[in-house]
Amino acid sequence: MKEDLSAPIIESMSDGLLVLNARGYIVHSNPAALETLNIQPEELFSKTYLELFMEEQENDAFNDILFEGIQKRETRRYQEVLFRRRDGRLLDLAVTTSFLGVSDDSPEERCIVVVFKDITELKSLDRARKRVLAHLSHELKTPLSIVLASFKRLVRPGDEKAADRVQRNLDRLLSIQMEVEDIVKGRPLAQSCSLSPWVDQALDLIELVAEENPEQRRALDLIRERIEQDFRFRTPAAGPVPISDILHKTVRITREKAAARDVEIEEEIPGDALVTIDPLVIEKVLTGILRNAVENTPDGGRIRVLVEIIPDAARISVTDTGTGITAESLKQIFGGFYHARETELYSTRSPYLFGAGGKGLDLLRTKIYGEMFGFLIECQSTRCRYIPDERDLCPGAVDRCPHIADRVSCFQSGGSTFILTLPSVNTMPSSRPEADGSEL
Repeated sequence: MKEDLSAPIIESMSDGLLVLNARGYIVHSNPAALETLNIQPEELFSKTYLELFMEEQENDAFNDILFEGIQKRETRRYQEVLFRRRDGRLLDLAVTTSFLGVSDDSPEERCIVVVFKDITELKSLDRARKRVLAHLSHELKTPLSIVLASFKRLVRPGDEKAADRVQRNLDRLLSIQMEVEDIVKGRPLAQSCSLSPWVDQALDLIELVAEENPEQRRALDLIRERIEQDFRFRTPAAGPVPISDILHKTVRITREKAAARDVEIEEEIPGDALVTIDPLVIEKVLTGILRNAVENTPDGGRIRVLVEIIPDAARISVTDTGTGITAESLKQIFGGFYHARETELYSTRSPYLFGAGGKGLDLLRTKIYGEMFGFLIECQSTRCRYIPDERDLCPGAVDRCPHIADRVSCFQSGGSTFILTLPSVNTMPSSRPEADGSEL
């Protein structure tokens, strides 16, 4: 009865299973193993594990486990390793090994049984959790510093401003504490993340420093005015405004600032829409999205700004032929505390250069603006298949890529589209000539 059940059980397992003989050949596998490792059944019995998995450097740890079982006769209870499939996907695997004992086999001839599970999604969530907690920990430093500095001033009677600063930042700390608790326990956050407390903290700190250093008051006032200009939210425009002038202006400024780059920026605006959103909000949002597109598109690439008029709305899409975003990062980019790549892989460079490291606020600010002013922000992206992992680097120019023969191949390999859907109250014909409609 047991023999009758063993084969169906192995075949139906969600975990992958491989059995290797003492010469390193795979003598048995189940469907989950073939699917997870992306190998074909006909390859199994004609190649050793070295021929199958040695090609990718990331597979060294996986191969070491097999080598230790076959050559050193050592097994592993549990180990997490990376595995690069032939299609470019990088997996996190949890691997265990044991010996398959057969009565007429000598110990040296016993097969090694390898059982593994794809834990890529679990590891991705764990990495996201660690990054969130790390950013939240860093976020606590600013309000704590303000509280401590302001508290010293409370010893002076009648200093109501300092007391107010303490109260505001204590409220912020309590809010962060509740958000952390919600994240840890998996509950939905009570409210959306807001940029306003950050602005308030900066302005509080500036006011505090100005009180302690009156001679610097003028310079600090200029900084305060600039912060309020860039980050304070204004009320929406009183009447409908056309978006075409805003778009043309923003694209023109982006072209000027990215003049050192060999990146085409095309416009396709077949009609115009009247919207009630503050023009400065649209300009800031589109500027951030365009800069992000330029910084992630290699020289020789292309960016298109397209406006479509749909019922009661205007849809603005910014499509680039850049490196694209991995599926893991795509889930997190609007979260506000998430960075797609590890900190050490970011570079601090001038804006609009390829791979320039940013402050990470543009997409968060765009999401917040959307919540405040009633427009939608979406992102669709395909990671370049030649650099499927975040640690894989693009050379920064189409003509320096070793994987492609021409620009078209680059354009087809990956890219991103950010879509803004703005409420529209009316439409009117565009007075400007249409740009050419060549496909990306």
